[in-house]
Amino acid sequence: MKPKLLITILLTSLCIVSSQFVFALDTNSSKSLSDEPKHITLTAIEYLQLMRKAYKELNYESIYLNTLQHKIAPKQLIHGVIDGNEIAYFRYLNGAMRESLQYKGEISFFEQGAQSYSLKSAHNQRVFSDITNLDFVKGQNFYEYIILGKSRIAGKQAIAIRIVSKDDYRYSYIIWLDMRSCLPLRLDTINKSNLLLEQVMVVSLHVSKHVNPWLAKLSKQQLPQLLHFPEDSVKTTPKWKVNWLPAGFKVVKNNQHKLVMYKNEPISYILITDGVANASIYISEKKVVLKAEQKVIQRGATILYSYLRDDIEVNVVGDIPVETAKRLVESITEVD
Repeated sequence: MKPKLLITILLTSLCIVSSQFVFALDTNSSKSLSDEPKHITLTAIEYLQLMRKAYKELNYESIYLNTLQHKIAPKQLIHGVIDGNEIAYFRYLNGAMRESLQYKGEISFFEQGAQSYSLKSAHNQRVFSDITNLDFVKGQNFYEYIILGKSRIAGKQAIAIRIVSKDDYRYSYIIWLDMRSCLPLRLDTINKSNLLLEQVMVVSLHVSKHVNPWLAKLSKQQLPQLLHFPEDSVKTTPKWKVNWLPAGFKVVKNNQHKLVMYKNEPISYILITDGVANASIYISEKKVVLKAEQKVIQRGATILYSYLRDDIEVNVVGDIPVETAKRLVESITEVD
């Protein structure tokens, strides 16, 4: 082989190897700037547990859309942790001003044209709060977790996990998680026929190391007066009980209230939950005559099931199927 030809081949080969090396460096550099996750071999339950932790412990701001019966409502959530305490500000972005601030076991409500007030509450009322409150290990007894695949939500790489009910007494869900922060980006509530009942989807998410300065300032301001209910308005002695609950559900409240709409006559209140789904049961003496023995109103995943039985009126409100509400009502008996 001629020396000149040999030199040309060697130089060409060197250029090819060099270009491949540079391309590899560029590719690796791009990956370091992308949203590629650090955890790529986790199980569905491990992802869900990371979501629960991130939702409570990270500082973040999100704008999301709540789609319900073809109506879309944009909302905003700003969350932070101050001295170990969660603080969350929530507001509707359309229509009349409606805001709330949750901090240290109290929720303050602000609404245009109405007096602001605060309530004692340990219940987390933020978006995605119910799905992140579930004990996913115990939840395996009545839900199955399946990784569906990856997608993009709000410009971020996301992983979709289906939470499938093992019976017909609750809904199933599909949740998308940001693969970098593990925060929830989208939640679909679906029935046993795989029909979409309700959807919440984040369109903007920002995670920061430090709490939002404005949120920190809010935590130091004096909030509206805390409302206290008269002691005689609530009786802890239950009058009614439910004798059937779907697997995983438990009664978390059972008492009697005096409400103005019932002319101060006590109404029994029972609250049940499985960690994700919640249902409130109200039992009172007959006050109205329904057009039929029972009446069902459904709005997205939430139902109002009213039933007249003997001398009582039962109203069930919650994010459960109608069949579940019917069985709950049928199982109600008076406490001995």
